[in-house]
Amino acid sequence: MRDRADRLRLAFPPPVHFLGIGGYGMSGLALVLFSHGIPVSGCDIANSSRVRALLERGIPVDIGHDVGHLDGVGTVVYSTDVPTDVQELRTARQRGLPVVHRSEVLAALFCVYPFGIAVTGTHGKTTSTAMLASVMESGGLDPTVVVGGELAGNGMTARIGGTEYLVAEACESDGTFTRYHPWAALCTNVEPEHLEHYGGSFNRQVEAFAAFLRNTREDGFVVFNDDDPVLGEIAATAHPRTIPCRKTRGESSSMAEGRSYEAKEILLGPQSSRLVVHRGGEPIGALHVPIPGEHMVSNALMVAATALEAGVPFDAISAGLARFRGVGRRFERVGEVDGVRIIDDYAHHPTEIRETLRAVRHLAGDGKVLVVFQPQRYTRTRDLMQEFGASFVDADFLLLTPIYAPAGQPPIPGVSSEGLAERVRLRGNTRVCVEGDRAVIVDRLRQAASAGDVIVTMGAGDVWKIARALVEDSGSG
Repeated sequence: MRDRADRLRLAFPPPVHFLGIGGYGMSGLALVLFSHGIPVSGCDIANSSRVRALLERGIPVDIGHDVGHLDGVGTVVYSTDVPTDVQELRTARQRGLPVVHRSEVLAALFCVYPFGIAVTGTHGKTTSTAMLASVMESGGLDPTVVVGGELAGNGMTARIGGTEYLVAEACESDGTFTRYHPWAALCTNVEPEHLEHYGGSFNRQVEAFAAFLRNTREDGFVVFNDDDPVLGEIAATAHPRTIPCRKTRGESSSMAEGRSYEAKEILLGPQSSRLVVHRGGEPIGALHVPIPGEHMVSNALMVAATALEAGVPFDAISAGLARFRGVGRRFERVGEVDGVRIIDDYAHHPTEIRETLRAVRHLAGDGKVLVVFQPQRYTRTRDLMQEFGASFVDADFLLLTPIYAPAGQPPIPGVSSEGLAERVRLRGNTRVCVEGDRAVIVDRLRQAASAGDVIVTMGAGDVWKIARALVEDSGSG
């Protein structure tokens, strides 16, 4: 522990100041450095549950940017979401302070933890990271965890462990995950996303994933989703020890014996799912997945495979998965009002939306599925407009809010929620409207929903506040 802390101090001279410390990725890294005895501070443009959690743990956080925050600072950490014209960032560089991207901090953690496992993919990486952490904790490996969502139980995006194991989410959004050299890697899927960081080229994004997998240490391994055609093509040649995982529905398996995993006898329920794990063609046990959806079966299979390869007994994996409570904003059950169940989900990509709503449709049964979706980023909406239009087929009623874009991203002519609404109307029988007033949205949902229905708020912005308003204003929890 002391050696690890000394190495981190050499890499990032303290005190370490985080710009945008309340971000999902930043808050967890700040907490990990702080746990190693490194003085940490930060600032953010808004208060949040993560900011409050850091303050409760003794990390000073200021709201707003101010160059005065830099007095006495040894290292400044920023993320891609911090605009380059923020005066605090510019002044730090002018003063010659070490200024590092958040990915450099995580890359250093993969260097100082001998058994670091990186979890990546276009979808499912946050849930899979938290799920893997749960089963490894169940197996006694006590990992340190850094994840892009709030962990159930502690409200933070990190867990501080006491061993040489690290489980961390490796986000592909800006391409910086190619800096990591983990012991092992888990990759869920590869689809077009964040193309603005890859010059608009999906091929460049695919190559970035391949480079990430090649960075995995030779003494480790790569677990990947062999149901994904793109990932299956690049993973097999990316590392000397690749471990494919696949769902099999009754048909004879074509997978080679050895270190390969299959999910068979899959049972999808409205509240959860079940699968039997096979390794090398032989059954090794059944798993209960406490979150519904076929995509969760894939996640659970890959998590089980990764944990088994890391030495966790299957019984501990089963127990850890059964206790898994999910991650904030991932199929989060917010509450129930007058028989209407309310769910909030971070889904903001067409595939995520489609898979989540498929699970919600199963949950709703004969009831209606009412969705509020907040599109995020003009570039994503433009690049995936056709796919977005086809992703709401399981929704009976869709309310679209205006597009939410990070500071500094200007509107793109012709790209709007109204245009997306037209695409959805062309694809099916979903009733669609666009509304920007939160109070009006809440009122319309209350009028449209009845007992047995399910309301889902979806998106990467602040759409979750609508779900909370529906529950809190009713006096229910």
